[in-house]
Amino acid sequence: MKLLNASMRRTLQFGSVAFLTSTIVACGGGGSSGNPPSGTVGGTAAIGAALANATVKLTCKNGSGNTTTDANGAYSVTFSFDGPCAITASSGAVTVDSFASGAGTFNVTPLTELLLDYIAAEQGTTLSALLAGISSNSSFQGALTNSALIASAETAVVQILEQTYGISLSTTSFLTASFTPGQPGIDSELDALQAAGAINSDGSPSATLVASVTAAGAAVGKGASGGTTPTGGTGSST
Repeated sequence: MKLLNASMRRTLQFGSVAFLTSTIVACGGGGSSGNPPSGTVGGTAAIGAALANATVKLTCKNGSGNTTTDANGAYSVTFSFDGPCAITASSGAVTVDSFASGAGTFNVTPLTELLLDYIAAEQGTTLSALLAGISSNSSFQGALTNSALIASAETAVVQILEQTYGISLSTTSFLTASFTPGQPGIDSELDALQAAGAINSDGSPSATLVASVTAAGAAVGKGASGGTTPTGGTGSST
């Protein structure tokens, strides 16, 4: 009888340990903490002239980061986050918006702000509401991480600039293409757009240009949704 009791006790003890272990694993013990992975986002902030010593803030689906650009407008910050991220570069009276789908190169220029205007209209919302919804709106998160949608929007912006101002960009991938202020390419094209009146002195796209881009994005959004306002919009049109 004593042998039987000892055997039963060992069985019960083993079962209790197994149950406790499985419970700890299910609750996250012994595994990853669930924190976002660490990644690096960098690029160039410019409105024609480089945004030197500008403050750059990133607000992501999960996580946030901030840094300062160097004398050439270049920035780079490594932090724990899940994309997408809203990016804002500010220096004095200049404030320019952009976004990052994830880790990698993502510029901050009037072109990227136009890109956001287009995507926001396509989603049936405004630029400010699109950026504000990055941490909570799944439709916005999906749009800003959809490479095909982003590429299509970039192409549309480039076409509008060419049709309106007769200025052809060297690349449609202006969100992620590396460039250096003072060199041919995106920077010289920003200078040309500023001289043509497409970009204001504070770095914001002209109201006329924003209206054209917004109308084009809204038309695509309505077409994709069968003539109705796209879902996911949280802001009123302004």
